[in-house]
Amino acid sequence: MGRIEIVDKLNVFLDKHSPFTEECHVLYSLVEIRKVLDRENNRKYPILRFYCNWSVHTDKDSTKEMEAVMNDIYKDIEKQIANPALVGMGGKTKVIGFMYMEDLQAEMLKFLQEYQLPISLTEKSNWLEFVKLLVKILADQPINTPSANIKQFAFLPAADGCVRGRIDFVKNIGQYSYYQFGNAY
Repeated sequence: MGRIEIVDKLNVFLDKHSPFTEECHVLYSLVEIRKVLDRENNRKYPILRFYCNWSVHTDKDSTKEMEAVMNDIYKDIEKQIANPALVGMGGKTKVIGFMYMEDLQAEMLKFLQEYQLPISLTEKSNWLEFVKLLVKILADQPINTPSANIKQFAFLPAADGCVRGRIDFVKNIGQYSYYQFGNAY
């Protein structure tokens, strides 16, 4: 099957299943996107490729793009732990941005536009449904050694409409060996 057929198949699927209501919708779309990226040898979307891979593996090693994201998260957590009074002031934290998968959303939008596919998936309410389902898929599928300072990153099982996660550090930050986060969508 060539690129055009895969893109056509993905187009029909996205039209038929938007917004996504089941984990299998998210998984199928990521697998098909990965096929397109591979067939085209398209390296423009490293975060999207990472999530495509992560969604089908029980654990995942990091990539340089994900390492940069995790380094930013680590620095943000260091600041939060050093000065808890600043948490919530000055905008959203890097962890919150990661929970909402903002980098993935940006790359997904560019990918869909490049291949002239429907972009409704990346619109706010549809995106939240996508994220809720993807987090369920990724629960207990950790990223191992995502950066020099983080031993492991994992989403954890959570109630419907919620996200939980844990970041284990290589070295303690103060008295903390890990950082847990959570939020409701």
